[in-house]
Amino acid sequence: MKAEYEREYVTRHKKIRDRLAEAINDCDCGCVSVPKIASELGMDERTVRSHLRIMEMDNVGAFLDPDGKAFCTKDGIIQLAEGLGLEVKERGQA
Repeated sequence: MKAEYEREYVTRHKKIRDRLAEAINDCDCGCVSVPKIASELGMDERTVRSHLRIMEMDNVGAFLDPDGKAFCTKDGIIQLAEGLGLEVKERGQA
């Protein structure tokens, strides 16, 4: 039973990660609505938010607001900056 739960958890996490990446690419924006992702995936907002918190700890992005209604990704912010013609440097680069 434990292995089945882990598989389900990993599958859910991958779906959220993939939908997040698609949403960022589709809208050419840096941030996406957590309720919108939850609705599109047919998941509870709290579940999506929990998985995004894990991604936040892994430095994928960060929540825009204290209520966790919008999540911004590094890649999305970089795309947005480049679209504005800004030069983007990764941290730690000279």
